[in-house]
Amino acid sequence: MELRERVLNNLRERRQRLLDGQLNCIPSPFKRFSNDFVGIEQSCYFCVTSFTKGGKSQFTSYTFIYKPLMFCYYTKADVSLKVLYFPLEETPERIMQRFISWLLYDFSEGKIRVSPKELRSTTTPVSQEILDIISSDEIQDIIEYFEEHIIFPDESPNPTGIKIFCENYAKEHGTIHYKKGRYRDTDGTLKEREVFDWYEPDDPNEYRLVIIDTINLIDTERGMTLKQSMDKLSEYCAKYLRNRYGYSPVVIQQQAFDSESNEAFKLGRVRPSVAGLGDSKYISRDANVVLGLFSPFRFALKEYEGYDISKFRDNIRFLEICVARDGEMGGLCPLFFDGAVCQFSELPLPNDTQ
Repeated sequence: MELRERVLNNLRERRQRLLDGQLNCIPSPFKRFSNDFVGIEQSCYFCVTSFTKGGKSQFTSYTFIYKPLMFCYYTKADVSLKVLYFPLEETPERIMQRFISWLLYDFSEGKIRVSPKELRSTTTPVSQEILDIISSDEIQDIIEYFEEHIIFPDESPNPTGIKIFCENYAKEHGTIHYKKGRYRDTDGTLKEREVFDWYEPDDPNEYRLVIIDTINLIDTERGMTLKQSMDKLSEYCAKYLRNRYGYSPVVIQQQAFDSESNEAFKLGRVRPSVAGLGDSKYISRDANVVLGLFSPFRFALKEYEGYDISKFRDNIRFLEICVARDGEMGGLCPLFFDGAVCQFSELPLPNDTQ
């Protein structure tokens, strides 16, 4: 199929899907902010960044796994989610515990608030009632759904290992179409060989995420520095995973430590930025969307954007669009953050005192 045919057919199909009441993205959990951040699109490369202990992993879990997964679980839309999760800071067991903690809170509409530490009976035995709720058929069905759609690869978390695993998954769940390509041999002879043309997934409505938490902790490639390895992984995410196979990579990246210094504070540079990305700035060059998460409490601010930080303390975050390749930058969304249960909620505007 010619390129122009594929593009036109895709545009027609996407238009018809909306006319038929279907979706072309998994919608953002933040409705008021949805014009800035529409949600998860196929073939879109995301970067989530904040300062140390700013809630990056929890935000990514909530925004790119929990809410989208539950949307697919409950909705009648014909979209599905598959997550290839490379956790470099946590174990799959801890990630599952965090999901159960959030699920109990969400399922009970806020009545059950049990942190992962409390679930593990760290200092006090968790109640039998909580364990009975977790063991109930309805909760177990959701947890099983979570397990079916989240894959924790065993491969080495270096750029090549991540690329190979994701490529193999794509090949097992789709078809690669080839075309004739020309090249010159070492003696200058012009020859032909088959080269990659385009990829056709078995399920065109499956949204495949590759989550890397955090990219600053990846194993380096042999002979490469950390920066070079991060740049290589970002190149793989953009050139191969996104452009070839339609993945939506989600890279979590730490802000540089000097961005948290007193000098940065005096200069008013307190929000996460592209310039402040730690160890490599090149990720912002490759990504479609860079999302920054900011905690004013970390910088001892008493008021910010009209909100009384002395009351919210560490329970408020500001979500910002730092880079948007296909839209506008600078959008800011205030969020109430409950770290114990990994919950983020849009806050009312500051003049809405009630």
